[in-house]
Parts: sequence; C-alpha cells; structure tokens
Amino acid sequence: MHILHIWDQAGVAFILAKFQRKNGDQSKVIRVKGPDKYGIDEFYRNNGLFVTTDEFVRKSIVEAKKADVIHIHSLPEMVINIRKIYGKSKIIILHYHGTDIRGLKENVKESNFRISISGKKLLSHLVLKRRHIKGQRFADKVIVSTPDLLHLVRGSVWLPNPVDTDHFNCKLNGKKSTSERALLIHSEPTDTKLAIDFCKHKGLLNIETHDRTKNPISHKDLPKFFENYDIYLDLRFVNGELLQNLSLTALQALASGLRVLNHNLNFIDNLPLEHYPVNVVTKLSSIYSQKMKKNYSVLAKLVLEQFPLDIIYFFYFFIKNWKQKVAS
Repeated sequence: MHILHIWDQAGVAFILAKFQRKNGDQSKVIRVKGPDKYGIDEFYRNNGLFVTTDEFVRKSIVEAKKADVIHIHSLPEMVINIRKIYGKSKIIILHYHGTDIRGLKENVKESNFRISISGKKLLSHLVLKRRHIKGQRFADKVIVSTPDLLHLVRGSVWLPNPVDTDHFNCKLNGKKSTSERALLIHSEPTDTKLAIDFCKHKGLLNIETHDRTKNPISHKDLPKFFENYDIYLDLRFVNGELLQNLSLTALQALASGLRVLNHNLNFIDNLPLEHYPVNVVTKLSSIYSQKMKKNYSVLAKLVLEQFPLDIIYFFYFFIKNWKQKVAS
C-alpha cells in the first residue's frame, strides 16, 4: 500500500510512516520545512519530504497521485483540494490532534458577544468552522487522537497516539534517582499555575517545572532528560479545564520508565498496549482496508450502471477464450 501523510503534529505522522514502512508499506510525510523547535523534523528526516511554503500545495497534489491513501493531519482545506482533483479514486483520511478542532463547537452567548468577540473575529471563526465541516464531509473517515475529541466530529473514530518505542524505551535508559522527583512540563496551551495549585491542594509538593516554551528539549534528547525524574505529572489545564486524556509527553514518559500521575491523581506505571506503534498501525491499516472495500463496491456499482450486462458478458467470455487459447 502506498500512503502519503500530509503535514505532521508532534511527530505522530512521522511515527506512523516509520512503522508503516516497517510493516512493508510505502509511506512518507510531506510538510513545509520551517523552524524545527523540538528537532522532530530532523530526527525523522528519513521518513519525510520537506518543501517550501510556496511548493506545499502543488507538491502535495503531485505526490497524492501516486498514493492509495492520503492521510491528512489537521488541514481540512487539503482534504477539499485533493478530493476535488482526484474524486473517489483515493482514500482520504482527516486526522485531528486536539487544538486543531477544540473550540470550534463552542457556543457564543449573545450577552457576551459584543464584549468578547468582534464581528471580524466571529466571521473568521465561522469561516474556519465551515471549512472543517466541509473537510469532514469530503473525507472518507475522520480520526481523532484522543477519546475526548470524539463528540466533536460525528462518526469519527479514535486512533491512539503512537509512541516511538525504538526511541522511548526504559530498557535503554540509565538508572533513575531514588528521590521520587516529579516533573511538570509547561507547554503553549496549558496553564501551569493551575496545575501546581491543584497539586498543592492535593498535598503534592515536591514538584519541578520545566518551561518547554522557553527552554525547548529536542526530541533526540528527551529520553535522556526523563532519566532525571521518577514521576511525570500529566495535569494540563486548557481554558481552565483539566484535560481527561493522557498527553503524548506522558505516554513518552511511561515508555521511558517513569510513573505518570493522571488527571484523577492515579498513578499509571506502564505504557498502555494500544499506544504501541505496531498496534496503532495495525488498527490504522484496518481503517484503510474498510474504506478501500467500500470504495471498490461503489466503483463496481458505477461500472454496472454505466455498462449494459451484455457488453460485460462479452468481455468476460472474450478474455476467458483468449486465456484458453494461450494455454493451449
């Protein structure tokens, strides 16, 4: 199977492509070559095709021609473009990862409208929402990366985030400290102060914070960084709400041998099986295959509708007789 991933979020597309190739498929990621804050592009460069901003759309369309499946991450407009060009000849997947879809279904109360949102911002929000709805309708399947996103897209399916267990692997790590050092990482959308206050309220005080926005840790060095800690605090407040799913960083910490404290203040000791990349790729292959079978059925129906049965029978017996003559 030939698979093209368009764009990437937090390395997920790269990991999928890497393990799809290990599974015998042709798979690669196309994305714009830009600032590589966390060194993800560099780390997975062998699985990627990097282009300029001006080349991105054109090159994606060209590469899509060779693919059986076009797996698009977070870009509904690319779903629309590819579908218009290639019609039903391609399987197109739209994959959401969190901030790319959260907030689109929030209802704005009329009483707050004049105060909090300008007409221009509201128009921009509505245009974006319409683009997402159209992209979802044009896609053969919509995938979400965490279960809490399922209610945002009707008919979507959850594909667990894969963890590169070749890279994040507790067997490869050195000896941990014995002081039960706990780590809390601050990233762009999260409110670290709320997380710390939450921990203090629950009696958890021995916490070290790392601001990833000001001091980025490269993807290559992240397993080594984890060796300094024993516990990872996966407490992420976004817009005042505590997210209920395990973050990708928490999953990487689990694979690296750390214990993870989740939103319920329960400890998780091992990486859940559904996040192992082989299991994720197997589930994804099943999604692809189901959509392919459906498309083949639709194509066969169209052929039957377009061609009279007597013509189909003629070609069937013609080919059958030709094979018998060749064999004799």
